[in-house]
Amino acid sequence: MLVVIASWIYYFALCLLIGIEIEQLLVKLLKGKWKFQIIDFLVTGIVGITIYASFFSLFYKVGMIAHIVLFLGAVYSGLRNKEFIKRLGQDGKKIVFSWEGFFFFCMILAIAFFTSRGNFHTDTNIYHAQNIRLYEEYGIIKGMANLQLHYGYNSLYLAFAAIMSLSWLLPWSLHTTTGFIEIILCLYALHHLKGFRKHTVHLEDAGCVAILLYAFVNVTGSMSPATDYPTMFLTIYMITVWLRAIEKRAHYCVYALLSVFGVFLGTMKLSAIAMAFVVIYPACILIQKKKWKEIVIYIGMGILVLAPYLIRNVILSGWLIYPFEAIDIFDVDWKVPLEYLLVDANQIKVWGRCLYNVALIDMPMKEWIPIWLEHQERYEQMLLLANIVSLVLSGYSIFYQWLKKLEIRTELLVLYIGLLTSAVLWFVMAPFIRYGLGFLLVLPILGIAVWFDGEKKGLYSIVSGCMVLLIFLCFTSYIDRYFTDAGVFVKQRLMDPYYVVQKDYDDGSTKSVVMNGNTIYYNDYIKEEGERNSYHYFPNTCYEMMLNRTTLVSENMKDGFIPKSEGIE
Repeated sequence: MLVVIASWIYYFALCLLIGIEIEQLLVKLLKGKWKFQIIDFLVTGIVGITIYASFFSLFYKVGMIAHIVLFLGAVYSGLRNKEFIKRLGQDGKKIVFSWEGFFFFCMILAIAFFTSRGNFHTDTNIYHAQNIRLYEEYGIIKGMANLQLHYGYNSLYLAFAAIMSLSWLLPWSLHTTTGFIEIILCLYALHHLKGFRKHTVHLEDAGCVAILLYAFVNVTGSMSPATDYPTMFLTIYMITVWLRAIEKRAHYCVYALLSVFGVFLGTMKLSAIAMAFVVIYPACILIQKKKWKEIVIYIGMGILVLAPYLIRNVILSGWLIYPFEAIDIFDVDWKVPLEYLLVDANQIKVWGRCLYNVALIDMPMKEWIPIWLEHQERYEQMLLLANIVSLVLSGYSIFYQWLKKLEIRTELLVLYIGLLTSAVLWFVMAPFIRYGLGFLLVLPILGIAVWFDGEKKGLYSIVSGCMVLLIFLCFTSYIDRYFTDAGVFVKQRLMDPYYVVQKDYDDGSTKSVVMNGNTIYYNDYIKEEGERNSYHYFPNTCYEMMLNRTTLVSENMKDGFIPKSEGIE
């Protein structure tokens, strides 16, 4: 726990300093006059560091040199913005040396406890940890997805995890970034909700409640550098800031910047890319005002965010976006064969639909939905019911406002479009609850907030109030389930010896072969009794059959893996 907290303090300083410098640059570039909170600087720093590490990985491993350059950039920012940082520090002191600060300290200890121990996410042991090791050891290797198709799932979050792992300095690789994102967002949410009674509008409050609820549901996964958790955390953060902007009647630049952030979320996990659709609101304003220079700047920022993601996709798999066969524009020797890609893409869909058989990929929706529902736990079914009720409630509230000729904010409608689009794409593509949990938590809470802030009279008050009560009842079983999980986790892990140093990555059972003079490892499926790669052996594949259909181009690992000429097994 002590190492976890120490790493968070260091991450906080780096992200804050880098974030301040980036925000200062944006203000100067866009001539903006908006006001940022500390959390905004921190998240901007996370984005900036991630994009930097991703670009760096295209040329060299993300290790000592990459981190020293980052550190020097933070020092430069600290010297350049010394007075501004001093003012932030003075504001922070008032919180630290107060009862609120004591409560925050207890929250930090609690999340540090969960971040120091527990079980890794299944996918972390399958490919997340290996992808981090790829960043640390090589940066990138051509055709890595041929060795294991999962390596084509290119999440830039793992670049952030790699540059913050400090594996070049420490005798182990830190994996505390998920807990860091969780704790900074939770502290922000708690700080804001402290003034709930004084708030005349509760839209931002809704986002903060969603942050805390998502953290509560996933707190036992805080140790794992899994891509789902930070993506959903930052998606809810984006929604919360959008809601804050509505409350403050913010400048359109804020919405435009959030739209760029939506693109960034898609590079963390494709399931979040639909949030970028909210760009329609600031885009319409910019075009209407003929702000052509600003349009070029925002497009440039979007390209800057997207470029390392797309380049890495091509280098890892030969496809611009893996595993989507529709965009097939590259003909390189390390390209993952189409038949492999289709099997992988179909597996994601049928597993999400709880069919577990690729042959059932074309099953009509009316047939697989009942099967999918039956496989969901009761508390998950209740969450889905809460979302259905919240959609009815939101639609009813908007209709009532229109009927009474009350103000309906366009920005709120656009956000709803983004959320609903994201939810629909999630459901159609791969409806694992964890893939879309952020959207599934936000929609009901936002529906309640919109109702809470609106006018409530007569029949509308009775009907809408009943729907709000039903949503609360649906949430109780979900909260009860995870309250029990967290309690059991604490009871079982209390005596684990991780109060100083965090638990290391799991060490799976492996075998090895020599390929063109290089040792390649693979999962000993019999001993391991399941799919598990080990971070400690690189490169490693979970599947011996993938190893058997792949070869290295040369003795130089960087030249990459290419598929053998034989067909799929």
